[in-house]
Amino acid sequence: MLSDPIADMLTRLRNALAARHPKVDVPASKLKTEIARILKEEGYILNYKVAEEGPKKTIKDLSEVRDQHRAGDFRISSGCPDRAAAYT
Repeated sequence: MLSDPIADMLTRLRNALAARHPKVDVPASKLKTEIARILKEEGYILNYKVAEEGPKKTIKDLSEVRDQHRAGDFRISSGCPDRAAAYT
């Protein structure tokens, strides 16, 4: 079975927003930490921090999306031009 850790991270953010959780934790990697940094710079999230818990790292306290309407921006097109136009 293949996994998509980036899609998992974004899904966790969307689900936390839908459930009105103020924060969410996700397993960390260098790539996901950079994505969190960019999301913060662009205003999609308020804050985040990386915590080391033994041999594992976690992106902790990924704060909720500032603007509820921007949550839909996390959707990623499957490559279909018609779908891509719907999310822009």
